[in-house]
Amino acid sequence: MRYLSKVFVVTIGLLAIGALSSSARADDSLVGKFKLSHPAKWNNTVLPAGDYTLFRTAANRNMLFVRGAKQTLYVTIASKLDCRTCQSGSLNLVLQGDNRFVTSLNLPGFHVDFKVRQSPADTREELGKIPAPSEQLAVQVDPN
Repeated sequence: MRYLSKVFVVTIGLLAIGALSSSARADDSLVGKFKLSHPAKWNNTVLPAGDYTLFRTAANRNMLFVRGAKQTLYVTIASKLDCRTCQSGSLNLVLQGDNRFVTSLNLPGFHVDFKVRQSPADTREELGKIPAPSEQLAVQVDPN
């Protein structure tokens, strides 16, 4: 009899854990999708080329989750990101030599800038040059 009650308790516990984890996952709201043709540095993380999805969670609206097959990135964003001029989705990058750095993200009604960290030598060198070339990737925005 004790064995059956222990199995019952463990089963109920596992079901509760499964239900909680799936409800937390249901709170994730898909923001959009994009594809990197080349590796790119976003903050201090290098994202390999591939397909990515952007998520925000109801629990933490100041966190943006970037998920790919080989890399996941958590980006802290400001709480006020309203943008009246942002009508389409784009991930904006600057090119420095063979390297790509994410500088900003635009979504309908939403904009956030990211700092590109450079070494002091690179910063001095860039001051005397014309602006670095940039690249803009389309972000397919979730219609919901």
